[in-house]
Amino acid sequence: MRAEPSQARLQLALLTVLLLAASPGALAGAMDARTQDALLRIEAVLEMTEFSKDLWPAWDISETPFVLRCPDSTCYLINHPRPPVYYHRVREETSLRTAVYRAHARDVPSGDVCLIEGISTAALDLWGLAAEMVPRAFEASFRAHGADFCEGRMRPIELLSGYPIDAWNLVLADIECRLLHRAALATADSLDLCVREFTSVRRHRRLRMGGRYAEFERRIEFTDGIPTYLAERCRREAESYLGGRFGPRLEGALGEAGALERCFPESPGLDWYRGERFRWTGAVLCSVMDRLDPDWKKAVSLGCVDPFELMCIRVKGRTPSAKTVLARFGYERLVASMTTTIEESKSDAERLFESIARSENPTFSVGTHLLSSGEISFDRSRIEKVDAHREVHAGMLKIEYSGGTHLHVLGTPTAVVLGNDEFDLRKVMLAMPEEYTVVLDGEELEIKEGVYEFTRSLSVTAEGISLEAMSGMVMVGARGISFILHR
Repeated sequence: MRAEPSQARLQLALLTVLLLAASPGALAGAMDARTQDALLRIEAVLEMTEFSKDLWPAWDISETPFVLRCPDSTCYLINHPRPPVYYHRVREETSLRTAVYRAHARDVPSGDVCLIEGISTAALDLWGLAAEMVPRAFEASFRAHGADFCEGRMRPIELLSGYPIDAWNLVLADIECRLLHRAALATADSLDLCVREFTSVRRHRRLRMGGRYAEFERRIEFTDGIPTYLAERCRREAESYLGGRFGPRLEGALGEAGALERCFPESPGLDWYRGERFRWTGAVLCSVMDRLDPDWKKAVSLGCVDPFELMCIRVKGRTPSAKTVLARFGYERLVASMTTTIEESKSDAERLFESIARSENPTFSVGTHLLSSGEISFDRSRIEKVDAHREVHAGMLKIEYSGGTHLHVLGTPTAVVLGNDEFDLRKVMLAMPEEYTVVLDGEELEIKEGVYEFTRSLSVTAEGISLEAMSGMVMVGARGISFILHR
């Protein structure tokens, strides 16, 4: 009779083992020495409260929770006040004094800042972390801090395609960088002049470029530039703050100072544009503001003000003519040279895309980004891919949405702007046909410049083109007709 309870207990024990083995915490192997060392260093960084407050007003790094991503798809959570249920307490013997929790990477949000249980959490990757622990931890921590105090400013703008890469804009941006570099290296008596020339050229370029693109640059300089600037301050200044019981753990973890001085290329141009230009200009601009206005960080922390706006206030009414500054650099000659460089760098697919989207001839432009996802059909064999967000469809393209909204194009080369993947079509452009009809809410539209709203129906017909929608706007201008579809 006693054999049955014993067998039941054995089955229960086996079931318990199986359940534990199925959990993410148990699936992970024991913490290796490299991971433990990284967590010990994070623990040490959390004691550098004084330094974080000296770097930025009202910022205490000891309040930052961190998640450490490891190559084996394991994540470790440290200093988090409310670990989620899918994190499991690390029970093996370690030298850590702080509680650490483990989960599988699939259960952890991606990104530089993770929202875990509603709390902004700084994310670090184990790869190559040892020699740069302090600056990387401070950079990651401030990103989490900024996500809380400046959420709107930290949210990036999605442009996909459309940012102006015209020769004049790239040349002006290159000249800006040279002037900013000059300001970063300026002596005290020449700093004001260097800043005035830099702000003059930047405001000239951004005014010419347009507000949405200027805001795109501001977001990058704010979101990436300020944390990069703080990382460089760590490389230069953190050594004197490495006291206390954990100080020795951070020896050799500051990296090499001088990143801001090395960020400017000897030969600016397309490579510099396609790299991380505005991350670096934002960081260098912050370092210049340290000398120009030592209290600038208070204004940023209180009102999320763009540091460049503060710089403009400092030199308001005293900037020279941008035309005068540009003439010293041979602006017209540089634009001609850049034009040649851009054309030579374009692929055949990019030239084909621009022959539709940026041609001298008017276009039909259909904005579908406000619509929920639809069913999309296309001829994959007749697609020319430009980059991750641009392609040209030379054959058939059909998009079907709910309620009868659709776009059908057959036999007409069509430039397409993509979102996250090949089925996320945000904008479709094609050459304006010679003959077409546009009917809004049952009445044929007289084609003349203006903005027209439709609330019940849109019907556009032409050879090889059929467009139907339920509501939206039609904008007629010199460049063609834009259809913005709402549903």
